[in-house]
Amino acid sequence: MLDIMKAIYDMMGKCTYPVLKEDAPRQHVETFFQKMDKNKDGVVTIDEFIESCQKDENIMRSMQLFENVI
Repeated sequence: MLDIMKAIYDMMGKCTYPVLKEDAPRQHVETFFQKMDKNKDGVVTIDEFIESCQKDENIMRSMQLFENVI
């Protein structure tokens, strides 16, 4: 997940405003995993992942973009 997030931040470029901190991708991933880990056991199960994605409007909106591609 961290590799994917780093790639996304790289695609955004270094010229974002406000300037992103070096550890921004890691912080983003940690926040995302904490949000998904509903029972706080340090493990994100497939059920927790799916439930989190289904309840997050931004994720659902992003996934809908792919409906026309597949």
